Amino acid sequence: MKIKPSLTPSDNAYIGQVLMELAKCISEGLSKFSGWLLIGYAAILGALLANLDSATKFLAPGTLSRLALLFSVVVLLNLLQRYSAAVVSSSAEVGKKVKEQPIPQNMDIVLFLTELEYATLWPARLMVRRSNRKILAGDLAAGGRLLSTFAQIEAWLVFAQVLVSIAATLVLAYGLRG
Repeated sequence: MKIKPSLTPSDNAYIGQVLMELAKCISEGLSKFSGWLLIGYAAILGALLANLDSATKFLAPGTLSRLALLFSVVVLLNLLQRYSAAVVSSSAEVGKKVKEQPIPQNMDIVLFLTELEYATLWPARLMVRRSNRKILAGDLAAGGRLLSTFAQIEAWLVFAQVLVSIAATLVLAYGLRG
């Protein structure tokens, strides 16, 4: 069992802000890398398809269809990563804008968090509900940790893209006729 050090509310909130910014920066870097990876793959596949007559002379039957299938997997992984990146960047931006606003006097935090939860559709509502419970328990870094988790999921999605792209390179290499 982990023992968590006792933090002041302001320290806890600061940790959450740092985690949000970290997640945003990681997400932006991963999006760029993922995009370049997808563009490179698309360019190679496009060149092969544009020169289909000459390419089929050098490629074993079925190689292009396997490459196209792997490209579809890379596109799907890229879309999932981009979706996660949109969640991370928009959430971090909202966090930054909210921090700049003065907190209304006599605000009922329970009512505020309940309204946030009701404004969120399922399945995201489950995550909001869980975060709200943590916030009400005094864990002001919960939102930052959630975004950090999303950024790490993005990293795994990009890693999977890399693996599929390597597999595609091997398919192309083995598909070349000697």
